[in-house]
Amino acid sequence: MTEQEIKPYYHKAQYYETDQMGIIHNSNYLRWFEECRTDYMDQIGLPYDAMEKAGIISVVLVSHCEYKHPLHYEETAEIRAEIVHFNGYKMTVGYIVKNAETGTVCATGYTQHGMLSKDLSKPVHLEKTFPLAYQILSDHCKTQFEKEG
Repeated sequence: MTEQEIKPYYHKAQYYETDQMGIIHNSNYLRWFEECRTDYMDQIGLPYDAMEKAGIISVVLVSHCEYKHPLHYEETAEIRAEIVHFNGYKMTVGYIVKNAETGTVCATGYTQHGMLSKDLSKPVHLEKTFPLAYQILSDHCKTQFEKEG
C-alpha cells in the first residue's frame, strides 16, 4: 500500500437533490459515489480516460448504499473512497459519506466494478493488458477500510 495522502471529495448539497422531506434524496448518494470515485482515481494517478485509452472499460456490477443520517440542502458532504478489493478483473470501492461540519456518518456503501474490453465483449485482466493500472490499483487496495466506518 502506498503512503500517498488521498484527499476527501466534498460536495455541497443542492436544492434539486432534496426530496419532499427536505433531505437529500437517496439516489443522489450513488451519483456522489461516482463523483468521488472519479476524483479518487485522478488522485492515485489512474484517471478513467487513461484506462479507456488503453481499451479498458470499468463497468459497475453492483451498487450498495446504507443510509445512516440525513443530509440537508446546503450541507456539505465529505466523501472518502478506497479500494477494498482488487483481483485484476474486479475491484470494489468502499465509501464513507460524512457531514463535513459535524463529522456525522451519513451513509456508507460500495460499488463493484468489472474490467472489460472496450467493446464490452470480454473480461480483461489488468496485470496482462495494463500492468501500470494493475500496480496502481493493487498498491491502493486497503482491506481494513470497512472496519473504520
